[in-house]
Amino acid sequence: MKNNFSNFIKIILIILGIVLLFGIVFYIITKNDTSNNHSNNSTIEPDKNIAVIEENLTTIFSYINNTKKSTNMACNTLGTDVGYDINSNDNFFDFYAPIIMDCLYEKNYPLVFYNNELNYKVINEEEWNTYKNYFINLSELTSIKDIYTVDILNTYNAEELEIIDYYIDNNYKILYPILNNTIKNNITYTIDRIFKKDDSYTAKITANINGKKYHGDLKINIVDKHCQYESLIFY
Repeated sequence: MKNNFSNFIKIILIILGIVLLFGIVFYIITKNDTSNNHSNNSTIEPDKNIAVIEENLTTIFSYINNTKKSTNMACNTLGTDVGYDINSNDNFFDFYAPIIMDCLYEKNYPLVFYNNELNYKVINEEEWNTYKNYFINLSELTSIKDIYTVDILNTYNAEELEIIDYYIDNNYKILYPILNNTIKNNITYTIDRIFKKDDSYTAKITANINGKKYHGDLKINIVDKHCQYESLIFY
C-alpha cells in the first residue's frame, strides 16, 4: 500500500514538473515574441511628409478661414472673397495658388495701380514658370496687355504710365487683384485626413458654406522637400 502511494506521489511530481517545464518554455517564447513585436514597432517611424503636408495646409486654411492674421498683405488677402465659386467645378488653386505663393514664400510681387478701387499683383514669365514645381494643372494667366488697354492707359498721368509701361514691355502677367474694399471669405475648410497612396499623398478636405458641406480629394507630391499640389475640385 505504501509503495502504491509512493509511486502515486512520484507520478504527480513528475506531471507537475513537466507542466512547470512547459510553462517556463511557453513564458520564454511568449516574452521573446512580445519583445520582438515591441522592437519591430519601435522601428516604424511616422511619415514626415504627412506632417509637412498637414502643416502647410493648416497654415493656408487658417488664413482663408480668417483664424490667423499676418502683417503680410497676401496672407490677409487669402481671407477675402477672391472670386472662387465652389459650385463652378473650378480648380481651387487657379484662384488661390498665386496668393498662397505670395504669402507663404513672401514673394512680394509688384503691385500695379489700376484705379481707385482696384490694383493688380503681377508676375514675369520666368517666375511664373516656377509654379509647376508647386502646382499642377493651373490655368494660364492673363497678360497685363489684355487688362491695360489703350483706353485705360489714356487715363494715367506720365509717372503712372512710365511704371505700367515697364511691366507691359516685359510681358508681365496678371497674378491676382487687390481690392480696396474687400469682402470676407465665407467658405471654411477643414482637413479630414491625410494618407499615402502609392508614391503620392491624398488629403481629404471638407468645405463648408452656409451649413452646406462639399468634399474634395487633393493629391499631393513631395518635390524637393516641399508640397506640389494637383487640382482641387469640390463636389
